[in-house]
Amino acid sequence: MGRLKSNILILLLLQFFTVNTFAQTTFYDIYKLQKIEVVFTQSNWDYQLDTAKLGADGYIMAKSVTINGTKFDSVGVKYKGSSSYDSTHTKNPFHFALDKYINQLYQGFTDIKLSNGYSDPSMIREVLSYHILKNYMDCPKANFAQLYINGSYWGLFTNDEDINKKFCVEHFYASKSTFIKCNPLNNPGPNVKSNLKYISSDSSAYSNFYDVKSKYGWKELVALCDTLSNHPKSIDALMDMDRVIWMLAFNNVLINLDSYTGVFSQNYYLYKDKTTRFNPIIWDMNMSFGGFPFVGSSNSSMGSLTVANMQQLPINIHASDPYWPLINVVMANASYKKIYIAHMRTIVNEIFANSSYETMATALQSLIDTAVKSDNNKFYSYTQFQNGMTTNNTVGSYTVPGIKNLMDARITYLKATGDFQYTSPVITALSTSTVTALYASVKVTANIANANIVYLAFRFDSTQKFIKIPMYDDGAHNDVAAGDNIYGESFTMLSTQAQYYIYAENAQASIFSPERAEHEFYLLNISSSVSTISEQKTSFELYPNPASDLITLRFEELIKNSKLYIYNTIGQIVLSEYIKPTLYISTSDFANGIYFVKIGNVGMKKFVVQH
Repeated sequence: MGRLKSNILILLLLQFFTVNTFAQTTFYDIYKLQKIEVVFTQSNWDYQLDTAKLGADGYIMAKSVTINGTKFDSVGVKYKGSSSYDSTHTKNPFHFALDKYINQLYQGFTDIKLSNGYSDPSMIREVLSYHILKNYMDCPKANFAQLYINGSYWGLFTNDEDINKKFCVEHFYASKSTFIKCNPLNNPGPNVKSNLKYISSDSSAYSNFYDVKSKYGWKELVALCDTLSNHPKSIDALMDMDRVIWMLAFNNVLINLDSYTGVFSQNYYLYKDKTTRFNPIIWDMNMSFGGFPFVGSSNSSMGSLTVANMQQLPINIHASDPYWPLINVVMANASYKKIYIAHMRTIVNEIFANSSYETMATALQSLIDTAVKSDNNKFYSYTQFQNGMTTNNTVGSYTVPGIKNLMDARITYLKATGDFQYTSPVITALSTSTVTALYASVKVTANIANANIVYLAFRFDSTQKFIKIPMYDDGAHNDVAAGDNIYGESFTMLSTQAQYYIYAENAQASIFSPERAEHEFYLLNISSSVSTISEQKTSFELYPNPASDLITLRFEELIKNSKLYIYNTIGQIVLSEYIKPTLYISTSDFANGIYFVKIGNVGMKKFVVQH
């Protein structure tokens, strides 16, 4: 019976993961325009929102907010944003808090955040950027929404998933961890950065640069800054450096400078995961693709860039500037730098060198064309929107490049650099032995050319840190013969499934297999083959997650006589029930931990119970 339960779990896990990233819900379906209708009873609602924004950043109450036909009464509304907000603008960015006055939510979401397209003639920068980033990091979902206020069409907005505790628990599997927003609270400038630079042991010295969202965290923030600035060799114990390097690689390739890489070192969050390491989360990309041309220099210069400067932004920007300690650490560590270049090359080759980003951009602009044309409150003309890929536009005192204008020249520049032209190792013929039982030894081999360091990274659960062990070509580690470029090593199967990848480097370059590791990895199950994985798309919603006493499941389509099954992590069925359009399940008797909801071939979702 134990083996049967294990096999059930194996099948669940196989279906739980696919080559795609985290499943989108209907509300963040990138190919569907959302419709949001707001009703204010206050005749001076705009003045009240401006007053609240400029005062204590509070909410006013809307009579109702209707999302795709679902009406919510008494909703908290406020303006959001810094540079994108202006009391003289008609079209300001919004934050709707559905649960501000009443306990209510839409498809599991309580906070709706709409960006107004400021500094983006193309109108697609943010959605396109998140769509690219999701291949390499955990990040918010984003699409487009048409906003109506008191019956009048207010315009097209970007609809961004809120980065809150719900988001962090779903992605990082820890529910009561340190959570920090890294944005200057007042007047960001060349000398006001959220750059993780050590200031002093007094946490109050950091209060204008960070917003601790959790109940505690200031001491941990100070310790992180101290380690980065003064003990960089120990940083891997405090930060998930692979995610950090993906962030920096992404920012550099896409000229996303309203970020850690730019003058203010802002617009990212830090969340401590189950391994007790901080994970960076990129936020606010309406000015990606060169929409914010200020890279900074030291603590005194904005570092203003021309379009030509952005096209040729150095790979090693800020490498030795002490006001960007996170970049200093990566560029000063030989292996980290090779990983940084490897990640940049992966983004360039997968997204830009083959022009796939243009295909996505065309699809997005086609989707929103009518909505943009009829938007009388937009910042740019319809013609500027139509030409947003190929035409540079003056915005205030600087030039925002057409996305294609920027990236065609940028990719040409990057591919011509010495770092990109180094010959990296080549990993082929990856193979594992068949595993038929727990605690058996798994043999992993691969043909790896042009490498002098190779390691195998593995773990048994997404909540764990990858364990990294060397692989050898010495004839003594299941690798056939010494010097034949076949590397081997083994590990013990401590669970019904293992996640793993291979990394190889030489004196000049490195590579991963799969190339998107650690965000993607290979999955090895007992008596099953290998597949590249992440989460499967599903056609049902589950919330809240994490849950305490109750979960709600909603289904887009019903399958006649279908039952759902909830499994624990050892494959035991803890509940089964026939489905209906909306299903409420008590979790008050469930032990704290991770569970899986499985419904035939429709899909599966993971959720956490935390009492």
